[in-house]
Amino acid sequence: MNVEAAIRGRRSIRKFTSDPVSEETIRDILELAQWAPSWANTQPWNVFVVTGETLEKIRTAYRERAGAKVERAFEISRPRPDWPPELAARTKQLMAARASNDGGAAAPTSADFFCAPCLLLVAIDERLQPEYACFDTGLLVQTVCLAAHGRGLGTCIMAMAVGYPDVLHALVPVAAGKRFVVGVALGVPDLHSPINRFDRPRAGLSEVVSFVR
Repeated sequence: MNVEAAIRGRRSIRKFTSDPVSEETIRDILELAQWAPSWANTQPWNVFVVTGETLEKIRTAYRERAGAKVERAFEISRPRPDWPPELAARTKQLMAARASNDGGAAAPTSADFFCAPCLLLVAIDERLQPEYACFDTGLLVQTVCLAAHGRGLGTCIMAMAVGYPDVLHALVPVAAGKRFVVGVALGVPDLHSPINRFDRPRAGLSEVVSFVR
C-alpha cells in the first residue's frame, strides 16, 4: 500500500470483528509509529496496550457510567462545544451520514470501544506542558492508525476512551503520573457493516488553504 492510498483509505472504524490481534503485530505497529516526529525528538508519549480481562473490566465500568449518564472528567481539556458555524456544519453533515448507517440499537457503542479487541491508551507525563506534548502525541496516533491500516487493521481515535480517567488509573496502575490524552480502538474491521462504509466528505482547499505570495 503506498502512502497516498493509506492516507485516503484509512477511516474511523466503529464496528470490529471478534478476531484477535497478536501482540507481535501490535509491537510491529508501535515500533513503526515510533518514527513519528516530535519536538526536539523528545518522544513525549506513553502507550498502554490494553487487552483481555483488563479491557473487559474497563468496558463494563464505562457501560455502567454511560448508562447512568455520569459526566466525563478528562485529564486534558476538550474543545469547547461552541464550534464556529462553518466547522459545526461539517460535524452535522458527518453525523447525518453516520445516523443513516449506524446499524440500529444492536450496534456497538463508544462505551464498548466498538467491540475492538485492543485499546491503546495514549498518555503524557503529568509534568509536561500539554499543548506541544499533545501535538506530538497526535503525530504518533496518526502514524499508528496509518501503520495499522497498512496491515489490514482498523482504528478509531476516541476521546470517550479516556473520559473516566479514575477507572483507567485504577485498572492500569502502571500509568501513575501520566495524563491520558486519547484512546485508539484497534482490531480487524467489519468491512460489511454500513457504519464502516458511509462517505466522509472533506472540505475543499479553498476553505482551509491560503496561498501567500
